[in-house]
Amino acid sequence: MSLWRILLVTVPVVSPSLVLSGCDDLALRRSTAAAAAAAAAAADSASDPVEAPKASGVRPRLKEAVPGNASLEEENFARVRRMLRRLVTAEETYFAENGTYNDSLAQIGFTPDRPTEVRFLWLSRDGWAASGTHPSIEGRDCVIFVGKTQAPPTTLKYIRQGREGIPVCDDTSRPGKPVAAPPPVASPPSPPPKDTGNALDALSPPVAMKVDLRNLVRSQETYFATQGIYSRRTEPLGIQYLWHRDVRIKILSADNGSWAAKATHARFPGKSCVIWFGSVTPRPATDGRRRQADRPGVPVCDD
Repeated sequence: MSLWRILLVTVPVVSPSLVLSGCDDLALRRSTAAAAAAAAAAADSASDPVEAPKASGVRPRLKEAVPGNASLEEENFARVRRMLRRLVTAEETYFAENGTYNDSLAQIGFTPDRPTEVRFLWLSRDGWAASGTHPSIEGRDCVIFVGKTQAPPTTLKYIRQGREGIPVCDDTSRPGKPVAAPPPVASPPSPPPKDTGNALDALSPPVAMKVDLRNLVRSQETYFATQGIYSRRTEPLGIQYLWHRDVRIKILSADNGSWAAKATHARFPGKSCVIWFGSVTPRPATDGRRRQADRPGVPVCDD
């Protein structure tokens, strides 16, 4: 038998369909493995932070910070300050005409700027203190006072106090100085002080002079109670009342039953206010219009 015939008899014949079927199975297995590898890579990519290829030099974009409302808060504190300054003017004007302070906003002709609010902390014949607030600054406030017979008020949050006639607030301007250890909160920023002018310095000259002359009445009464005579000089009375800025008080006459005085103001040249008490002859007259007071203890001024 020939060699070719022997090979044909011993080697099995493989069907073409079987060969094709085996190729298809192999391709399917490779395709499935590739899909699984791609899915695993996608999962790993999702769980790790997104990072651009190092070769590109591109960094991931960060989320921008949302701007705060610092400017709005600052403006609301400024509104409270302006309101308290107007309150000083209203109270001092009322005192100049009536010789007493009043905690009725209607009677002193004062209306707070909405939505600010005002609350009196204490009030007496010798002075007063008030707090001002705004709905947007809850838990914080501004305070102001006039008179030196009681301790200055302090703000709600940072326990600050200021000088007479100067509003002090729980804002970032930090006027005044703390009088007690502040609560355990983060310290606010400290920009330069602002809006620290004295509201009493903004009073009109006639109002400032009338207020000081009415305080002179109280000072003379206190002095007479201890000395049996009215003071001929203002120096002994300075420990009780300090005159407003630019006001000068001069006692024209004084004895054990009467006294008279005149007030001038640096910003009111050629004019003055006068007051008298007891049997004063002649009664003093103002420098400008030569006006004389009709009643004792009530000042009268040039217009």
